[in-house]
Amino acid sequence: MTPRLRILSIGLALSLVYAVYDYVGRNSNKKPVVKKIKKEEKRARTAGVSLTRGQDLMKRINTKKQKEEKGNFTPQEGFLPISDDVAALEGWSRNPFVEVYEPPSITKVNQNQDIEQDIELAEKLVFTSLDGLIIETAVRMGDKAFVTINGQTFTEGDLINDALIEKIENEHITFKIGKTRIIKDVGT
Repeated sequence: MTPRLRILSIGLALSLVYAVYDYVGRNSNKKPVVKKIKKEEKRARTAGVSLTRGQDLMKRINTKKQKEEKGNFTPQEGFLPISDDVAALEGWSRNPFVEVYEPPSITKVNQNQDIEQDIELAEKLVFTSLDGLIIETAVRMGDKAFVTINGQTFTEGDLINDALIEKIENEHITFKIGKTRIIKDVGT
């Protein structure tokens, strides 16, 4: 017998002895003797909660219920009153993290003013409306040019807010309003 086979045989014999011992131990009718040691139960003081906390909470709940039943709610000191604008809000009307562009209000022009003043006023309104445009991308492919403004695609010669898109280049767009030309950069 080789030394390796002898070691394996001894290991097998030991494992069989342990298996028989374990089998006999598990099937015996004797129950193991367990000594019960009575411990004094201590509460954890990690949160620093008192023993009467539950009772205090029940008292608070009962007083709140009594106040609600009476219907006389008096706000605590230190709170500011809610403004009418905030109280009038309902639901999720708009995203509060996005700036809202409000175009200037259009006022009626008296009939006595000159035509030149009317044109100047109209051009000013169009100029301010061009400030609200967001030019996202501009692409020129050969003879064709496209621009994406506020999520819509336009080409040269299209009108947007009474302004003609005269020329589209990769870095800026040229608008024409009457005799005035306005150049806006892409990304503004």
